[in-house]
Amino acid sequence: MEFWTEGCGPLDSLFSATADALECFSPFAESLAAAIWCCGSPIAFPLIYCFPPDPHTNETSGWTISMQDAPCREPLLCCFATICFPCGQFVVRRRALGGDMSRYRLWQGYHDGPHCLAGYCDGAPITIRSGTYGEDQCPNLFLCLEVSILGGACSSCCAFDVSRRLMKEERELGTDPTEARQEKCMEFTGGIANSISQWACCLQCAGCCVGCCAPDGEGAQECSAEAKRASRACWNIAHTLYRGMWAIKIIAIGCMSSQMVHEDKHGKRAPLKDAPSSMKIERDDEV
Repeated sequence: MEFWTEGCGPLDSLFSATADALECFSPFAESLAAAIWCCGSPIAFPLIYCFPPDPHTNETSGWTISMQDAPCREPLLCCFATICFPCGQFVVRRRALGGDMSRYRLWQGYHDGPHCLAGYCDGAPITIRSGTYGEDQCPNLFLCLEVSILGGACSSCCAFDVSRRLMKEERELGTDPTEARQEKCMEFTGGIANSISQWACCLQCAGCCVGCCAPDGEGAQECSAEAKRASRACWNIAHTLYRGMWAIKIIAIGCMSSQMVHEDKHGKRAPLKDAPSSMKIERDDEV
């Protein structure tokens, strides 16, 4: 105990040197967090054009209009889907189904199968089996629940992804170039934000441990304080990037929703199909 209470002996000088290094890093991280404020707002959306589209995409990839032209052709729907996210996705799903709600299934069968604990233990929650919950009796109610609460905080995003995938498969449409750029931007920014969050967590834990283990060590306490300061700066950077990702996602969904509605109005209709059988789980016969 004396080793810790008396300042960790020779380790105190090491803690002091670490504190000096963190003292140089923290102001830079804090300045960076303040400088990238625009990356945490809707004005970050043009950053997606820093990323190239996929080689196999063309100007529209089969869509009647491109994603970036859609807001000009369907401005009201674009604003509606962006501002009132769940309501917009309710309209988009009905459009994706061609207005035929008798075809509605929970997530259209794309999320059928074991989730959460069911993936590790048979009989545990949750296993989704679309079409077995009485959706055909009240499809509009189930769709309201799907776009608002059934997927938790990501309910509307999950509902949109299902609608987008359904329309692409049924009408044999490809990935829009702007959509591909947005996906690459999200993947790149998400990787950076996750890495910075991990560093922030490590610095926070290290600072707490050093401060608790050496309460009387001057170098240790200085190191602990600087580590926590650096951690806060890293969290601010990561939080800004996450907010920017969310803003880009919302704007992109508004643009793609208007593109899908325009496609339903003016595009070539393909033969209606059920949800892909490959996405449905195999069900054992009940004994």
